[in-house]
Amino acid sequence: MDKIVICKQCGKPEYWGEMRWLSGRCTCRNCYKANWQDENHCLYTWDDLDGKRPTMKEYQEQQDERYRNGKD
Repeated sequence: MDKIVICKQCGKPEYWGEMRWLSGRCTCRNCYKANWQDENHCLYTWDDLDGKRPTMKEYQEQQDERYRNGKD
């Protein structure tokens, strides 16, 4: 299972391996797309940001498991 983190821009969960950097910000795929469109003034038309997104429930389950295992 890929580690789930919280995007600092929108507060939603994202897989760590799917976080993207743009203009000095590390964000989730949704925020990356929005930021890219704002900066480039056109639509992001590629499909590389598609795919399953984690839920807040999955994030909480991960955190509960880490707590039970003494990692936090």
